[in-house]
Amino acid sequence: MLRHVVLFQFAPKTTEDDIGRIFAGFDALVKKLPGVRGMTSGRNTSPEGLDRGFRHGFVMDFDSARARDAYLAHPEHAAFAENVVFPALAAGRDSVIVFDCELEEDAARRQPPPGSTAR
Repeated sequence: MLRHVVLFQFAPKTTEDDIGRIFAGFDALVKKLPGVRGMTSGRNTSPEGLDRGFRHGFVMDFDSARARDAYLAHPEHAAFAENVVFPALAAGRDSVIVFDCELEEDAARRQPPPGSTAR
């Protein structure tokens, strides 16, 4: 499984209603594509103060990197990003952070090694 994490720095002029419509647009798009396991989105609620202005984001889970690549290359995704998302951001493409990682399916493999302090 592949997890796709995207963080946004929206422009001050972009309202919460606009942001809600953007996330609804992503949600509608992923429902059309095979290989997408799910999507969640929201506003940062961390009290740490380390968001650096990236106050909204979403997480998508894909069956594979191939499914993620198909989503990224999909013409509707490209048009939505260029025409709706990037104009709503503080500095266009410079206001997006993307982080993808492969996740093991087997929960036992996600356990920290013996003697590790990781949780």
